[in-house]
Amino acid sequence: MSLLITCDTGGWRTPSRLRSHLAGTPLESSTSVSERRPNAAAAGDDPLSRTGIDREAYFAARRLAHRSGASLISNELRSDLIDVGHSLHHRELFPPRARTLPPATRDAIIEVIYTPYRQKVERQILTLLHHWSYVVHLSIRTFDAKTSQGNWRRGDIGLLYDPSHPDEVDWCLDFIEELYDISPDLKVRRNHPGRGTNDSLTKTLRSKFSQEVYLGIEVVLNRAWMSRPVVLRDVVLDQIGEAIACLTAEPASEQRAQAA
Repeated sequence: MSLLITCDTGGWRTPSRLRSHLAGTPLESSTSVSERRPNAAAAGDDPLSRTGIDREAYFAARRLAHRSGASLISNELRSDLIDVGHSLHHRELFPPRARTLPPATRDAIIEVIYTPYRQKVERQILTLLHHWSYVVHLSIRTFDAKTSQGNWRRGDIGLLYDPSHPDEVDWCLDFIEELYDISPDLKVRRNHPGRGTNDSLTKTLRSKFSQEVYLGIEVVLNRAWMSRPVVLRDVVLDQIGEAIACLTAEPASEQRAQAA
């Protein structure tokens, strides 16, 4: 088994090919999540909706990959221009401000940011499958701590998966058990605050790879604790990474297959 961690939403760099397209528009400079209301959903009370750059998710993905030994792919190009996790037909593919851009500019954003990132993730999975029997893909995001009505969302971590895929169910249950042994105070919820069958990159990849070789799970972290740059945040991330590492320890049968 191999492990891939990705982050769709943490990109901040403006590609040189897009600078002329964005000149003179409200999106000439990037917008971070912290510049928005930090605890209110952006649209339709969707806690996973992103209209800015989710630097917390970018930080978490890097730390989790380091702790667990996973391969890492992070989108470093501006996620306030497009959500590379959505399908092209999704109504929230472009954040609200980006929807006002001319069609030619939106097409350029797809060509420069969206398509290369998704192709890179797919190629990496194919590469890993060339060496391993299956891949566990963890896509990292954060979610809003409060609803638009001001109510606190319960749960520190959400695991979004397809309940019709037994291996994804088993991986999530094993992860919850491992994390409980390490840090029993952390509250993990399954398919909350969203559903793993909603539109996402992991859902798209499930349609391209069989469930025998690909497990796609979104790991979403509550911004109530992820947005605080304190030691405790880093300790919690390391505990999550340790639990992931325990599940991806190479079994003896796979070691023998690699040696052969």
